[in-house]
Amino acid sequence: MIKGIIFFVLSIVIVTKFRKELFAFHRHGPYMFVAAEGLLVLFVLNGGFMFRDPFVLRQTVSWILMLISLGLAILGFYALKTYGEAGADWEDTTRVVQEGIFRHIRHPLYVSLMFLSGGMLLKDLSLPAGLAFVATFGFLVAASIVEEGENIARFGDQYRQYMLGTKRYVPLIL
Repeated sequence: MIKGIIFFVLSIVIVTKFRKELFAFHRHGPYMFVAAEGLLVLFVLNGGFMFRDPFVLRQTVSWILMLISLGLAILGFYALKTYGEAGADWEDTTRVVQEGIFRHIRHPLYVSLMFLSGGMLLKDLSLPAGLAFVATFGFLVAASIVEEGENIARFGDQYRQYMLGTKRYVPLIL
């Protein structure tokens, strides 16, 4: 019962955040909405296991993934704020950010959420959590690909050149 209430209330917050572009499927917002809901499902399903058996290997790996997620998020937000020359919205940069973590990968914030979803999955492995993880991960990939199209439309050849010099998710690999 309490998990349902938590899910409902936090879903309202997520819907409110994405309400303007919820049905704009040519933009990354709808994909991020589904990914955010997937993360919420993982949190509701596995949040109660956050501190259970804290020293077993699975829990240790889970915490490491979530700490990596936090680090990537901090580096990504810092670079956007510092180098992005954003307007009112931190995501609305006026130039292609190629400094900081963005020098190495194009999507540190998506990767951060991928690590977070993996960390949340490992808190308690179950079929529902596994399905939520797969959906979340898939929609994060879709959102990043759609966002690259948005960035090409916005920044043109400058973003295309940036894409040639960086990897999408993992430096030097992917």
